[in-house]
Amino acid sequence: MTDRVFVSNLCLHGFHGVHKAENSLGQKFFIDMDCEMKPQAGRNDDMSEAVDYGALCDLAERLSGETVFNLIETFADRIAQAVLDEQPLVERITVTVRKPSAPIRHFVDHVGVVITRSRDG
Repeated sequence: MTDRVFVSNLCLHGFHGVHKAENSLGQKFFIDMDCEMKPQAGRNDDMSEAVDYGALCDLAERLSGETVFNLIETFADRIAQAVLDEQPLVERITVTVRKPSAPIRHFVDHVGVVITRSRDG
């Protein structure tokens, strides 16, 4: 049995990318975080046994502001690792990073990556 806490479409402004314009002007990134944990909080109605989704958003925002990443794969990986480091109740996390203004010549809604990390490797 697992429970999930998730954040969908967190919009952050960042300077991530390999092109100079991305690093100087920045752009929007949309982040999803899907955390799996043992079903404790729902049984006991105790916030100390829950994952705070506001803290998940703060963590992603902090990482985006502290570091410029060339690759959104690296950005997603750092978010996942930080969640596992800072949220001991999370056993497994899937992070999606979407980039709606990717500098490519094709018309797309967005491009992105999805990564999954867990405590057991």
